Amino acid sequence: MIELIHTTLWAPTKGDYPLKGIIGMFLAILLTFISSCNETKEIGPSALGYDYYPIEIGQYRIYDVEEIQFNITGFDTSVYQLKETIFDSIQSNDQITYLLRRDIRMNENAEWESDSVWTVARTTNYLSITENNIPYIKLTFPVTAGREWDGNSLNSRSTLTYYYQNLEIPLIDSISTEDHIRLVIEDIEENVTGVDLRSEVYVKGVGLIEKNYLTQTKCTASDCGPDLGEVIAGRSLKQILIEAGYEE
Repeated sequence: MIELIHTTLWAPTKGDYPLKGIIGMFLAILLTFISSCNETKEIGPSALGYDYYPIEIGQYRIYDVEEIQFNITGFDTSVYQLKETIFDSIQSNDQITYLLRRDIRMNENAEWESDSVWTVARTTNYLSITENNIPYIKLTFPVTAGREWDGNSLNSRSTLTYYYQNLEIPLIDSISTEDHIRLVIEDIEENVTGVDLRSEVYVKGVGLIEKNYLTQTKCTASDCGPDLGEVIAGRSLKQILIEAGYEE
């Protein structure tokens, strides 16, 4: 075949081989061009997954929260509502950092009270949230099941593996399962030292819709006595989205 093409280029004949060769080359180039164009179209904010955490000033989300603090003497339970509002932004060079105000109230009839201010920043490759002055890489792009990273790579804490996981059933019925993603922060089943199970669920166009955290530390020292194996510290957090919108 190589000899035939070589001969044809230098000594054309009346046969159909030259035409087939030219057509074949043209089709190959055309298919390559179309393929490259399709690939370029797919690489955009939506394809990367930026809309799993929409960021716009005035945007808010309200959650129902149940929080349990564990200690050696028992546990304390708090039930309240949390409102997160993006209320301002700061620009430094090419980076925009958004300010996230967190307010809490005991029930829907109570007044909102200021709790804290976190910050949110998104780069080409990741989205970070600074919680109580500690930055965490919450999402990386593209958002796809199985992707792993170190959520503590922006702080001085030890390595903590985050990874994405698909959901089998959507948590918001009107949005397809394909547009849901679970972020697993830690996955250590209960053992003699404790348990650490933390996950969050994000939905395209909505953001964070659910948190489920359970961390417990058990007494394992020789001086625990009858308390050996008892939970001495920990926290349970269930946070469910109930409302989202924009403030004028």
